[in-house]
Amino acid sequence: MVGVSNTPPAAASDVVKPTWGMGDAVAGLAIGLVAGGLIAAIATAVTGKVDGLPVTIAGLVGLWIGLAGVPVLASRRKGSCSLADDFGLRLVARDIPVGIAAGFVGQFVIVRLVVEIFQAFAHNIDVAQQTKNVTGNPEGLGLAVLAPFLVLGAPFVEELFFRGLVLRSLARRFGPVIGVVGSSVLFGLVHFQTGMGAASDAALMCAIGAFGLLLAYLAVRTGRLGPGLVAHATFNAITVIALATSH
Repeated sequence: MVGVSNTPPAAASDVVKPTWGMGDAVAGLAIGLVAGGLIAAIATAVTGKVDGLPVTIAGLVGLWIGLAGVPVLASRRKGSCSLADDFGLRLVARDIPVGIAAGFVGQFVIVRLVVEIFQAFAHNIDVAQQTKNVTGNPEGLGLAVLAPFLVLGAPFVEELFFRGLVLRSLARRFGPVIGVVGSSVLFGLVHFQTGMGAASDAALMCAIGAFGLLLAYLAVRTGRLGPGLVAHATFNAITVIALATSH
């Protein structure tokens, strides 16, 4: 005879809520920056060059150790063990056209608008050259090797971290507006690069941050990272095409 359990079903309030948060976001960024710098330094020591494709890829891989590794670990240890449930890592068919359109808007509307605003105050803005500096300006086979990192790897890792862990951690504590703005500001700051003058450096940072606002809005509006993943990939693909046709 099969016995019947007298244990009552778990109430909704008994469900364990995720405990990941801003501490994990800070740890992920810190680990990524340290690992990226360390691995890039090793690549520099091996190649004897302070830039170039190997150093660029080494820096990316090191950065991604923190930006991707910490959300995965946080989900397993402090969450549901599902990146979809914890951070919205889902992609549905309707995300594709929305994301492609958002990627084009990012490149040809948002970036250009930000650059024009900066050019109203400074006439030496050269975001195109800054982009070449950030990517190491690879050519031919080098660009073909780097392209998957930019078009596939970067969107996945950065959306998981910035629009997944960071945005949701901020939103849970301070509300969605702070989540959107805060994650976008951090997104822009992480992409800050020096070397082309203060105006160009600031223009690139603000343009990336402004694009981050669009990505964050899509994440909050849909509850998924899917549209942002496609938009980010489209945005970076346009950058790769521009690099390929500028040589």
